[in-house]
Amino acid sequence: MEKPAILIDGAYVLNRKGTGIASYARTLAAELRDTDCTVGVLYGSRVRSEKGAKPIALANQVFGNSPPERFWSRIPRLTLQAISSRIRWSRRIPAVEIPTDHVDLSAVDVPLPACDQVLNANGLYEQAQQFFAMKGRLTEVDVPRSYQAAHWTGPLPVKARGIPNIYTIHDLIPLQFPYMVIDKDGRAAKLHDAISREADLIITVSETSKRHIVSLLGVPEDRVSVTYQPVPALPPIAREDAEHLVQSVYGATPGEYALYLGAIEPKKNLKRLIEAYLYANLDIPLLLAGPTGWLYRDVLELIDAVGRHATGPRGAAVQRLGYLPRRHIVALLQCARFFVFPSIYEGFGLPILEAMQLGIPVLTSNTGSMREVAGDAAVLVDPLNLSDMAQGVRKLANDKDLCSDLAQRGPSQAAKFNSDDYRARLASAYSKVGITLNAKGISATERP
Repeated sequence: MEKPAILIDGAYVLNRKGTGIASYARTLAAELRDTDCTVGVLYGSRVRSEKGAKPIALANQVFGNSPPERFWSRIPRLTLQAISSRIRWSRRIPAVEIPTDHVDLSAVDVPLPACDQVLNANGLYEQAQQFFAMKGRLTEVDVPRSYQAAHWTGPLPVKARGIPNIYTIHDLIPLQFPYMVIDKDGRAAKLHDAISREADLIITVSETSKRHIVSLLGVPEDRVSVTYQPVPALPPIAREDAEHLVQSVYGATPGEYALYLGAIEPKKNLKRLIEAYLYANLDIPLLLAGPTGWLYRDVLELIDAVGRHATGPRGAAVQRLGYLPRRHIVALLQCARFFVFPSIYEGFGLPILEAMQLGIPVLTSNTGSMREVAGDAAVLVDPLNLSDMAQGVRKLANDKDLCSDLAQRGPSQAAKFNSDDYRARLASAYSKVGITLNAKGISATERP
């Protein structure tokens, strides 16, 4: 039987600081290849294809670094795109294969998705966003006939012509919590509505998200499949090396700090976490690792205020580390006394399981997907209740028996989200659009 060929998007994976969706795309590509699929990744870089130019020039543009584009130089291009978007009722952009035999991508700091073919549609994702803003319609992509389906790893305003389109919707935060995102003219709600109508299949990562997709978007239950996510193995670091890195680079004492890992954005609930941590009056600092997202100014101001008023030899009770290399994150996780992740909402909550995988006690929210993911292997708190959060962090800071129990439960809970079971759920979902994957695992109806 011929191997299925699946096209996934590369819309998020060239971001050097990475995103949760980029991690999801890398995992999806790897798991599809493990089910004997041929995988193509579709990028949307702007390239100039001059007559007579060699194919090598295309790959260099897709993966190379262009100098920053000055505002004035962007005006002619953006003007033409705007005019084109207004006068066209529909838009189609061809996807072309990009030869990469000469390009060594093994040294890319944030790994790109493993694939069998690289494609690019010129300026696809930027133009699609603009076209949707103008017309409220998805941009069509002409893909090679060899592909049986396109799997879009986030809510993108694009669709492949002539084959089933699968969309992963991780959450509906822009609809449920509009004050936590930056949006214009209700575009996020319009896009999710368009995708819900156009999608042949919607995949999501928790039962919580599925309930909201069905209820808020009106999608029939049988068109929404829950696959969860597998927990990728973290890069191994010897304990001695991890402790040395934590001490020498970050000035932290192993086992003498709490750790938060994630972006600084409203859904992460960091203002309340910081306030609750200060109320708890612990003798160990809270370290915040991760990039800034959006609407983060008030959090940074609070962190700055805490630092300015710090007294005593231990320094500030809350310290921001910023975006860090992956191995540094693993070292900090390994050496943390406990991990905190009390988000208001998550589609899944992968950092919870990454901490559990290492046997680190976890505090997270008692709502939605976080309760699903954590099970009985974490301290669960009300993310809107400062007293409840403060009590939770005090428990983890002071109760050694509790921490020992959670350290034993965590790896078993994380192991429930494994590759075999993920591939089984993915195969069950793909079968709804007529694609057969070679996957073995648990029954797709069985939950972690």
